Parts: sequence; structure tokens; C-alpha cells
Amino acid sequence: MAGWRWYDAATQLKHINRAGKTTLASKRIQKEDGHQALKAKATKDKILLAVVTLINESGYSSASSTAIAKKAGITWGAVQHHYGNKDEILLAVMDMARDVYIQSLKHPSLTTGTLAERVDRFINIVWTHYKSDLYFAFSEIVMATRGKNSKIPLSAVRMNSQLERHLQTMTEIFAGYAVPPARLNEALRFVHRFLAGFAMDRVFEADMPFEAIHIQRLKDELLAIIHPQ
Repeated sequence: MAGWRWYDAATQLKHINRAGKTTLASKRIQKEDGHQALKAKATKDKILLAVVTLINESGYSSASSTAIAKKAGITWGAVQHHYGNKDEILLAVMDMARDVYIQSLKHPSLTTGTLAERVDRFINIVWTHYKSDLYFAFSEIVMATRGKNSKIPLSAVRMNSQLERHLQTMTEIFAGYAVPPARLNEALRFVHRFLAGFAMDRVFEADMPFEAIHIQRLKDELLAIIHPQ
């Protein structure tokens, strides 16, 4: 029945558009379509948040199909309507983590100020992402699905596949300081390896002692790598 109503509304709008008329009916249909799209996005976000929360609370194994649906407050059938299966949900979480990270590096403050100020802001923004629940869930998924028989294409999130994009971003951040690409490459990997390991340390020490001291040391090292005296 719902499908018939959708077809009837779409056909009506098609004829209205052909006649070059704008009517209340067309506006109502467009409004309903927009509402449905927003509702679908909200549900998908709720599903991803459920996975991230479950993994942070009790580890990767706790994010079962049943637990995801329960945490999201919907049926598993509704979950499948949006993502199909659990692998697609995990991929969506990984894509979200990548997109959030890339978007954070577009912050306008990263391309202004002195080199030291840019390094400071860069590390602060990247560290905020690495110590987030989203990155922790991302890391757990990567570790749990890294086997040869995994259905999750980890090649899409490995450093090498993203290196060119990351280097371009860092080139823009540190533009005007003539930093050789090879040095940026080394600096990027250094920051990634340091923060990835530091972020995982929360499993053993949730309060992360000496956090401020270690982050400042990383800033000093990155500044020395990019602009050696």
C-alpha cells in the first residue's frame, strides 16, 4: 500500500512539473521526501552510535546483531533495511571515522599563524580524534577483522592508501615553510604511530597519566622534524 501511494504521488508530481505549475501538492511531496531522508539519516546515525558505544563499553565482541538493534532501539530488520548486514555497519563506522578525521584537518585555524602555532593546533585536533570513542571503535574493528578471510576491505583504511591525501593536507597546513615531501611523509607517520599507540593505552590506564606532557613532547618533536634548526 505504501508503495502504491508513493507511485501515485510521484506520478502526480511528474504531471504537475510537465505543466510547469507549482502547487501545494508538489510542495507537500517534496517536504515529505525531505522529512523521510532526514529520518533515515537519523536512524542510520543511531545505528552507528550504537556500535561505537557497545565497542567502547565492552569490546568488539559485544557488538552482536541483537545488541546493536537493542542499543539503537529498533528491530534487526530495521537495521538491515539501512545497512543490509553487520559487515556493512562496521564499514560505515570505519568510513565515518575516516571522514571525521579528514574533515577535522580542514579547520581554518590550521593554515594561519606561525609554524609553531600550526603544529600546536594540528596536534590538538588530531589528538582529539585519536582519543575519541569513534577512533577507539575504529581500532577495535581493524584489529578484530584483520584476518585473511575477513570480509572487511582494510586496504581502504591503511596508511599507504591514504598517504597522498594526508600529505596534500599537511602540505596545505604548512604551506610557505618549504617542507620537503619526504620530511612530511616521515612526520605524518611519526604522529600517526605515536598517537595510535597512545590512544590504545587508555585500555590499560583510562586516566592517561602524563597526557599533557607527552602531547607537548610530540609537538616539540614534530616541529623539529618539519623545521630542523
